[in-house]
Amino acid sequence: MRRMLVICVTVILVLAEIASGKISTRCYACRSRGELGDCKDPFTNNATSIKELPGNPVSVTSCPSGWCRKQMEGVRGPGDDHGAATERACLPLSPPDGEERCAEVNIRNKITLLCVCRGDLCNSAQSLQSYHYFVAVGLAMSILTYITNLIPL
Repeated sequence: MRRMLVICVTVILVLAEIASGKISTRCYACRSRGELGDCKDPFTNNATSIKELPGNPVSVTSCPSGWCRKQMEGVRGPGDDHGAATERACLPLSPPDGEERCAEVNIRNKITLLCVCRGDLCNSAQSLQSYHYFVAVGLAMSILTYITNLIPL
C-alpha cells in the first residue's frame, strides 16, 4: 500500500512539472508586420491548427530554457515604413529574477513591448498559465481522493 502511495505522489509531481512547463516547454515562433501576417494579435493559432496547415508561417519550437517571449515593436509612436511588428519566440535564457512580466524597452531606437513568460506555449495572445495550474491541481485532488478511498482508516 505504501508503494502505491509513493508511485501516485511521484506521478502527481511529474504531471505538475509538465503542466508548469519545466519538463517540456514549447513556444510559438513567428514574425509579422502591420495588419498582415499570422503572428499579430489577436493570435488565433493553436498547436493543433499549426500542424494541420502546411506552409503556415507560425511554428511551434522546443524551448530548452522554458521561457518564451512576445515582442511588439512600434507600440508607441510610428513603427518603420512597414508598420509595427510582432514576434514570438523562445527566450534563450531565463530572466535573472525568474519573474514573468511585460515591459517597454528601447531596442534600436524603437519603443518595444517585451513580454516574457514561463510555460508551454505561453506566448500566445492570452495567458494559459493559470489553466495549466488548475488542471494540475484538479488532477492531484482526484488522485488523492482515490488514494484515500483505498486506504482503510
